[in-house]
Amino acid sequence: MRKILDYLDQISDELESAKDYAEAYVQLKVDEDEEWALKFKAMSEEELNHASNIHELAAQSMDKVREVCTMPASMQEIWDKAHSRYVEKTAWVRQMLAM
Repeated sequence: MRKILDYLDQISDELESAKDYAEAYVQLKVDEDEEWALKFKAMSEEELNHASNIHELAAQSMDKVREVCTMPASMQEIWDKAHSRYVEKTAWVRQMLAM
């Protein structure tokens, strides 16, 4: 289960980078620097893709653990909170990128 916790940390890092790049994208759009805005948008999208891939891997790992044993309630709670943050932050970043 330690590996799953590592995945959750990686997802958080990727989403934070995606948010930072998306914020820079919005600022560059405001500044009317379309060339750099598009570069930062692409970087943000790449980070979202990384987060999505790691999230998928973490979900598969959770399923494999559940096949072998009962997931401890504390681990399930950690997963549920992390998954909720993933969904919310991803939606927020995508909203910024849609501007």
